Amino acid sequence: MNKILVILDGVGDLPCRELGNKTPLEAANTPNLDLLAKNGKCGLMYTIRKDIAPESDEAMFAILGYNPFKYYTGRGILEAYGGGIRFKKGNLILRCNFVRVKNNKIIDIEAKVKKQILNRLVKELNKIKLTVKHKFIATIGHRCVLILDKGSDKITNTHPGYNIIKNYVTSAVPVNNIMKIKNCIALSKESKITAKNINKFVKESKNIVKNYAVITRGAGNRLPKLKKLKNWILLADMPVEKAIGKLAGMKIIKKSNNYKKDAKVILKLAKKHNVYVQIKGPGSFGHKNKPLLKKKVIERIDKEFFSMIKKFKGMIIVSADHSTPCKFKAHSKDPVPVLIYGKGKDRINKFSEASCKGGSLGKFNGLELMKIINKV
Repeated sequence: MNKILVILDGVGDLPCRELGNKTPLEAANTPNLDLLAKNGKCGLMYTIRKDIAPESDEAMFAILGYNPFKYYTGRGILEAYGGGIRFKKGNLILRCNFVRVKNNKIIDIEAKVKKQILNRLVKELNKIKLTVKHKFIATIGHRCVLILDKGSDKITNTHPGYNIIKNYVTSAVPVNNIMKIKNCIALSKESKITAKNINKFVKESKNIVKNYAVITRGAGNRLPKLKKLKNWILLADMPVEKAIGKLAGMKIIKKSNNYKKDAKVILKLAKKHNVYVQIKGPGSFGHKNKPLLKKKVIERIDKEFFSMIKKFKGMIIVSADHSTPCKFKAHSKDPVPVLIYGKGKDRINKFSEASCKGGSLGKFNGLELMKIINKV
């Protein structure tokens, strides 16, 4: 039986005052998702484990069955690889954000930069003098990549939103606690020079264009080696998703960002293949603390995407990579709802955090999802 696996980016949430103390999923009118939930099996999933608020790429590793503590090697090198950026063996690569700052405090951690300012920033950032050669490249939106000719990945993030837990795996911090850019700290003797270079780069980035700076995270110098998945296609638009898909042996097809068009493509592909798709939208409004808009985009996805996907005769799996509660404006440790349609049903009436809690799948970790899908 072929499968369609849909990951709704950051769809999980906590009760919001603006929605009558309901989550956006609970408040949203989602007849198509609710139909799948009612006729499927449901549960809650900690995409990595219950003490971690995961990043999307770490979660994708786990959902696909790869233990992130074993295989994940940092976000920077995935951003570069998925974005088609050239790098050499031994290069150290960091994922960066453009941010806006005021009085040394971050006021926008995912800053949109106008093209004219962006061109100037990139040009000047590449002129900064470090002890090693470097290259700075903007990718999509607020995202960018810093490549050092050489260096140690045993360093901390200057991005204050993610703390390293173990190996390369991080956990998100609520934005309410985010105030200042962090210093890069060396975690080994060999990484002291690298940490100094990063701190100099970040410090000087604040002096190029008023109120703008660059922060870093996810340092890595090697790509993960993943066992190939059989007969999977990935619809993706972000570099990091494309990177994981390529490494996992998936065929990559670019999304159109039109829900109806993507649904048509997926239904056609799913006749002969398994399809994985991550839908952006809900999480971005969680980051901005806009529960009403998060509710609306969920309703739009249900109306334009799931109204068509529900016609699929195979297995449909719907979940999320993480929760992004509006009150935190960041990823959280809360589990995400899961539904598996196509093999048995629980008679759950609503696809939401509270309803799925009562499903027969119970609570489980993301590494178990593929095993459950194949057993259900």
